[in-house]
Amino acid sequence: MYVARLAGLPVFDPNGDQVGRIRDAVVRLRTTNRPPQAVGLVAEMPPRRRIFLPMGRVTSIDADAVVLGTGTLNLRRFEKRPNELLVLEDLLDRRVTIEPDEVPGVVVDVAMEPNRVREWSLVRVAVRESTGRLTRRGHLREVDWARARGLIGVPDTQGTANLLALLEGMRPADLANALQDMPDLRRNEVAAALDDERLADVLSELPEHDQVEIIAGLDRERAADVLEEMDPDDAADLLAELPGPSRRCSSS
Repeated sequence: MYVARLAGLPVFDPNGDQVGRIRDAVVRLRTTNRPPQAVGLVAEMPPRRRIFLPMGRVTSIDADAVVLGTGTLNLRRFEKRPNELLVLEDLLDRRVTIEPDEVPGVVVDVAMEPNRVREWSLVRVAVRESTGRLTRRGHLREVDWARARGLIGVPDTQGTANLLALLEGMRPADLANALQDMPDLRRNEVAAALDDERLADVLSELPEHDQVEIIAGLDRERAADVLEEMDPDDAADLLAELPGPSRRCSSS
């Protein structure tokens, strides 16, 4: 089951009532060379709260829905632990090297599957090879997890194209919620990759301190363009909160 295909699927309890939508999968790193174990899914439920669904509570996953075996949910907001990764947030767009032929590529999806005792693990990676040509897309390959070097650890650089494709259909409020759950660096990368109008809409849904950090991280011309797309009153309030140099650059 490729994880990107789960994003946005409705989650139903045993009575057929929808409780939320899937946003990501949580995997736990192992001390051995075995692939990470998929321990649960992250679901978003109203009002904009992300919760953890253990894999043991999931009775079925198909192309249309995820069904739980219980209606009892832990409503505590999901927080990633130090030894955990979010598949879509942390692994999509990673630059990897396919062994043994040392072919560079970018991760576009990751597959997980259960074993005989229903323990889920990451098993395969969909990688688009890097061609080095701006006018040609690289070949898409599916390789075993162990053959994609560079999946674990802090990446030097990480793109945003595949993650943005998954976030594209979200309402600004939902996208803002997703950004708040990301590490600061990843949040700023994704925000900077949005077009001016979309970013302006998302900023209006974010807390003030997040707005300031994102705008301050943009170059002068881009920040000014985004502020022009915002509601004038919201833009003026945000401009007043920016650090001195950033405020002068954005208002010039």
